Parts: sequence; C-alpha cells; structure tokens
Amino acid sequence: MTEPIRKIGPTVTLVPIGRTTGVFKDVKDLLGARELLMALLNRELAGRYKGSVLGIGWSLVRPLVMLFIYGVVVGQFLGAARSVEQFGIFIFVGLIFWNLLSESISAGSTTLTTNSALLKKVWFPREVLPLTSFAVSVVNFFFQSLVLIIGYAIFGSWPSIENLLFLVPVFLIVFPVAFGAGLILSVLNVRFRDTQFIVEVGLLLGFWLSPILYPWTFAMEFLAGLPASNFLQQLYLANPFALVVMAAQQALWPPMVTEAGLKYQFFDSVFSTRLWLTVLASWVFLILAQRIFARLSGSIAADL
Repeated sequence: MTEPIRKIGPTVTLVPIGRTTGVFKDVKDLLGARELLMALLNRELAGRYKGSVLGIGWSLVRPLVMLFIYGVVVGQFLGAARSVEQFGIFIFVGLIFWNLLSESISAGSTTLTTNSALLKKVWFPREVLPLTSFAVSVVNFFFQSLVLIIGYAIFGSWPSIENLLFLVPVFLIVFPVAFGAGLILSVLNVRFRDTQFIVEVGLLLGFWLSPILYPWTFAMEFLAGLPASNFLQQLYLANPFALVVMAAQQALWPPMVTEAGLKYQFFDSVFSTRLWLTVLASWVFLILAQRIFARLSGSIAADL
C-alpha cells in the first residue's frame, strides 16, 4: 500500500519571469498592455455587431425601449411623471449610468470563461479582460449619451455648467466599482460557475434599489414608515449604485436647478462629504479587488 502524499513547505504560485506580485507592478504591466486592450476592444465590438444592419446602433435600442416602457408604465400609468418634470430625461440619465455599471459588471463576470482559449495559449495581464468589458460598456455609454443630448435639444433645456461638476465624482466611483467588481466576479466565476447567475439576480435587485425610475425622496418616504426606518434609509443611501444615479441626475437633469427640482437635490454641493467618502471607498475596493484577483489568478488556466 502506497504511502499518502504529504505536503511539504508552502504552496508557490508561479508567475512569468520578470513579473512580481504587487499593486504597482501589476498596474505597470496593465499599462504596458494598452495595445492588447485596444485589440480586444476592437475584436469584441466587431464580433458583437458582425453581420448586423444597425451595428453599434443596437446599443441604443435597449435603453430606448426601456425608456419607452418605463416612461409609459411608471410615468403615465402610475403617475410619476406628474410630479417629476421632464420625466423622460430623468429616467434616461439614470438608465445610461445604470447600463454602464451593469453591463460592465455582467460582462466582466464571465470574461475569463468566455476567453478560456486565449488564456491557455499565452500569458498576459489577466486584468486586461475585465478592463476590456468596461471599455466596451464605455463605448456603448458614449453613443447613448448622444441620445441624451438630442433629448436636451428637443426639450430646449440644458443642465447647468455648475452641476456638470458632479460628473467628476460620478466617474471616479463608476470606474473602480465596475472594474473592481469585474475582477472579483470573473475569477470567482472560474471556480464557481453559479457566480454569473448570482450576478444577474444581484443586478436586478440593484436596479430597483436605485432611484432610476423614481426620485430618491420616494424611497425615503416609504422607508420612513417602516420599523428601524433610519437604519433602512442609511442602508439605502450606502448603495454606491444609488449614489451614482443620484449624483448623475443632479448633474444632467435640467429641472434640478428649478424651484420644482430643488426638493430632489440630495447633495448640497459637489464637495459633499458622503460623495467623496464613496469615491475613496470605491478606490480602496478596487485595490482590494485587484489583490484578490492577483492571488487567485495564478491557477486560472488550470481551472478552466
């Protein structure tokens, strides 16, 4: 009878020659893979819309259909449009930022498994794949923003230049949250394939727990009537998705500067403490996510 194998010494994760572990070195490797990032981005966009008549125009169809459905059902049938001026713009602002977050997280969670053949052939910084998913979502976001500009022209009103400053902390939250979530979820999905389905359910909950189809004041009023209302209200406001949507609406919804829109302002200024604490927490989350990804990514090719 053979003697059981005994583990002697620590487990060593092998990395390519010249690559050391550490945040700064990993960031340097990622910056050095810019050409690969652009190649993967072009491949993803070309493959997604290959053979289609509308091409990249399909990135506009879904949010426009959602805008029409929610605008009619929530705005007209449920009467939300009666208390919110330019309800279509209000909804669309929330939708495009929600789509930026949700699309990058959803695609990022499966990017390692969908690119398994590439991962087995050659080494490159694995972080490039979740970053590519975010880059694709940014391209879609750009074209959807053009529709928003057309909406401004139709209504004949534009957001104030002062409020546009809210977009700075918005993007400083969106990037680390989306990229960091993509890093963690993608490497978890390699080992636990249920991850991608959990992500779908989580994003569905995140959509309805963010003030996209309703002003945040509606949620506060509802939660005020529940037990432990203060705790539930603070929990709702701790949601980074909700804060992104609220700050984006304050930046891009023109009636926000009117007397009727003042009651929907959440942040007293672009230097709001809660807003910038969320920015800080988001970047800390990204750093932790990258370290977790780096620790678990050494066995990706074998696990695939």
